[in-house]
Amino acid sequence: MSENIDKEQYIKHCEEILKSIKDIISAKIITTPEGKISEIHVIANSKRNPKQIVRDIESALIATLGSEIDHKKISVAQINHENEYMFDVRLKIDGIGVRNYRFNYEASVTLSDHDGNTYEGKAEGSTSIYGRLRTVASATLKAIQQFLGESFVLSLEDVISFKIGGREALGVLVSMVVEGSEEHFLGSALIKQDKAEAIVAAVLNAVNRKISFMIKENIV
Repeated sequence: MSENIDKEQYIKHCEEILKSIKDIISAKIITTPEGKISEIHVIANSKRNPKQIVRDIESALIATLGSEIDHKKISVAQINHENEYMFDVRLKIDGIGVRNYRFNYEASVTLSDHDGNTYEGKAEGSTSIYGRLRTVASATLKAIQQFLGESFVLSLEDVISFKIGGREALGVLVSMVVEGSEEHFLGSALIKQDKAEAIVAAVLNAVNRKISFMIKENIV
């Protein structure tokens, strides 16, 4: 994997951390050609003072990068509650079911959209640890495929487990083919309760931003 791809993936990881901060809806990090952060733009709701949000961003990036970020590089755009709906268009976990048999493993994943509609995907695979992760990830992609329709083709490229900051995490690489053009998306999630939930969260982390963009552009 090239150094440029590594930097892009790390920046995306930082953006996901920012989006996990309370009241932040969207985040975009701009870097210099050398890969240093030059600008940080976030969209947040109007529930808190922007200065508080900036402080949270600074704290999160200090913990992630190990160094301070000049607050002048951070811009916060706030929207009112009525307009917040426009950005809350991502698929969410509605339910996860797994069955472990002697020779195979079955997974069922149900996702819901911003209107409350549900989409279910099912998959079968081997009972190995890696096989279980792939099976749950595949079921998640099938649920997403139902939402997207036949104009898009989703494929699971790989699944990995890794440790970061003393915590266990899972990562996925997903490919999406749209009108003959292929894109790849990397997602990750910490293991909080169980690996099945974490792998679903990782898949959503990989593709939800793209899905949100397509909805806003009326592509889906």
